[in-house]
Amino acid sequence: MYRKVINPWLGKPGYNCIGCSPNNPIGLHMQFYAGDNETLWGEWTPGHDYQGWVDVLHGGIQSLILDESAEWWLNVFRKTAGMTVKMEVKYHKPIMLSDGPLKVKATFLSEKRNYVFIKSELYNNRGELCTSGEVVYFQFTKEKSLNDFGFTGCQLED
Repeated sequence: MYRKVINPWLGKPGYNCIGCSPNNPIGLHMQFYAGDNETLWGEWTPGHDYQGWVDVLHGGIQSLILDESAEWWLNVFRKTAGMTVKMEVKYHKPIMLSDGPLKVKATFLSEKRNYVFIKSELYNNRGELCTSGEVVYFQFTKEKSLNDFGFTGCQLED
């Protein structure tokens, strides 16, 4: 079962994330859903403003989606904020803009001290893996997350 993640940043002054802010006019406006098995899912429909080659989703936007889903995984399942330290991306096949909605999946790989390794995968509307990445996040303490970034935690809809 998956439950929608309630965006804790809504209403915070200066919040304009290109990945998830619903108010960023050029943003992706992504939303995420958390599973009981620590799996995070998101769905996004690309538009032509994010084109690389004709009818192909730009690789940088694909990387943005992978990174965004990894951060939200950390927010939801570690209940803290963090920062990307490293990301390795593999492009398996082109994503056509005309294909419609994409799904992104983020799952836990491992953890070493304050570093969390997260696997992110981007699928086309036929369920084919198009892009994958391993994202390394430095996870902040809950105190730093609150004091420096105003992160109060993530709630899930019932």
